[in-house]
Formats: sequence, structure tokens, C-alpha cells
Amino acid sequence: MKGIKVHLWDTEQFRNSKDSWSELLERSTSDKLFMSWEWLFSWWNVFSKQENMELYLLAAFNSSDTLVGIAPLYLKTSLSKKIVKTQRLQLIGNCWREIDTMRTELQDFIVDSCYATEVIHSFAIYLNNSTVWDELVLADLNKDSETYKCLIQNRILSNCYYRNAEESNSYYLELNGTFDTFCRRLGKNMRLKLFNRRKLLCKLGNVEFIKIKSEDIKSTFELLNSLHLKRWGRPAFEHNCLHFNMLVAELMAQKEALQFTVLKVDNIPISIQYNYIIDNHEYNIQAGFDEGFHKKIALGYLHFGYAIEAAFNDGVKVYDFLAGEGKNTQYKARLTDKTVKLASIQVVRNKLAKKLYRSYDYLTGFIQGK
Repeated sequence: MKGIKVHLWDTEQFRNSKDSWSELLERSTSDKLFMSWEWLFSWWNVFSKQENMELYLLAAFNSSDTLVGIAPLYLKTSLSKKIVKTQRLQLIGNCWREIDTMRTELQDFIVDSCYATEVIHSFAIYLNNSTVWDELVLADLNKDSETYKCLIQNRILSNCYYRNAEESNSYYLELNGTFDTFCRRLGKNMRLKLFNRRKLLCKLGNVEFIKIKSEDIKSTFELLNSLHLKRWGRPAFEHNCLHFNMLVAELMAQKEALQFTVLKVDNIPISIQYNYIIDNHEYNIQAGFDEGFHKKIALGYLHFGYAIEAAFNDGVKVYDFLAGEGKNTQYKARLTDKTVKLASIQVVRNKLAKKLYRSYDYLTGFIQGK
């Protein structure tokens, strides 16, 4: 687009872009955690070494040479439908259906709100003129984003087959009014689990709800892993995922955005949450608790009650449960009906891959009676 210049950044430019990236993020509607430099550069630093990923990060500048857009992409050789070798562009933060990484939600291109349409169109022109890619995968794309509305709904990438491959919900709670008002709105059973069981817990010993901001991050992750192991039979994070979360936690602690909360009885930890708080928006990343602690106490729900009360008291406006399901029930849908729709979109340009996907989608639709 006229006045917008798009450049391809290398890893060194990515590494050195923290300040300008963060300033752009503030001028955008993109998610302030998952699209942050801290999250995405840490992801790239840890996971890109696994499968020979090649950085393909696009940066857009206006006529005053101000950064007004970032398309955080990378290129990787993939095998579509296990048949066709393609060069796949993906958003940094996910490696869709290939390797196990830390999931990045609410993804999109980061664009200055004053230049949103122009920047996305400029990225589309750049991608249309590029010969290096055969398909573009935008996993966990925020369907409310300008990227989805402009790039996907308007189908401005030419000669491509668009597929909505997957959809999911990301759940969040708006913290309006007071915690007491929130509790009164809950159903009887949910209020019991989230709040009223505190009485029983207090009969079992001295109860403490503790916030941990940046003290000894390593040992706090060890506690999270040990409690998660008790319930799920595996640590919450290990190997590269643990390395990634340690990196992000250390960076976010510098911004005072990291918050662990620990529930203790008689000084023994029984439950933990690993969260971030950015711009009065709290994200629940992971949790762990002693499932066998007491048969009448659902520790996961009870911890949410303490955490949500603390969020109300701290002026948090949104408590984000994010996507995903519980072990036995979809507890997030029971806690709130507020959702953001996420879609994983494939934009296929390779001719053979287009034929394969069209045939697959046609047969799938026929079998399902669509």
C-alpha cells in the first residue's frame, strides 16, 4: 500500500526489537501477553531449533519510518496430508499438527490501530509476491482480530484455497461489580465449590493464600510440576516447555506481570496457579493441586475462588481461563459464558495440495451430510 514499506527481519533484528515491538503492541488491539515480544521471542529462541524453522518475520513501516505492523511468521518444510511436501508459513508461537510446543492463543498480526487495513493489505501484497511459500497456516487466530476480518474473510491472498481447519473457544470472565455480587450470581453448586467450601477448609488447619511475584521462580515451577504430577501423572512443563516458561516468567517478572498464587494449609502447599497480569487482564496459564486432599473439597475450583476474589481486589477487569478442557468436565464453560472464538486457518497455494484438500473437504462434507 502507498506509504507502507514492508521489510523482512532477521533474528538479530527480532532480538533487538523489544522496545519498538512493545510500543507497537500498545497501539494495537493484539493480545498483550501472547503477542508480546517476551512470549514470541522466547518461543522462537526455544522451539525454532527443533525442526529447522526459518524466520520469516515481516515488519511494516509508515512514511515516517515508524514501526506500524509485525507479521511474526516462520517458514518450515512440511508434509501436507502426508503426501505433498510444502513450504509452510506459520505464526511464531505454534507448530500446527507437527511438534509439541507451548500453545500460543489469540494470535494475529500486530498492527497499529491507525493503520490496520493498510498494513494488513501491505502484508498481503508482500505475501502474494513471495515465491517461498506453498501454504500459510494461522493457528489459534483470534476471529475478532483485524487479521481475520481483512486477510481471511476478504480472501485477499490470491489463487489460494482457504480452509477453516479447526475452531475452539477461549473462555474469560469479566470482573464487573464486586466479588460478593459475582458469588451471588453463581448457581448453588458452583458457589459451594468456589466459595462456601472455604469453611470446611479452614477447619482442617491454618489456611493461607499467598501471591508470589518473582521470588525463586525455579522452585515455584518445581512446586507446580509436583502438584500437577499428583493429578495428571505428569509434570505441567518439562524439557523445552519448561525452558520456555522459565524464560517468559523471568522476562515478565521484570515487568511485574508474573503472579503465582499458592494455597496452603498448615504451611503445606495444596494448590498453585501460574498466571500473568497485564493491563488489568489476568491470564491463567496452568494450575496444579492435590486432587486427593479431601473428598468434599474441589481444590481447583476453590483456588479459582480465592484467585478471582484477589483479582477483584486488585482491580483486574478480565480473568482469562483461556482455551482447553478439564480432566473430567469442561469447567471453564461452567464458570463463564464469555468466549473468544479461535480458528486455525489454512491458506493453500500449492496446486496439488489444493486439489487434495478440496477433495478431502468435499468427501468429509458429503459423509457428514453437509
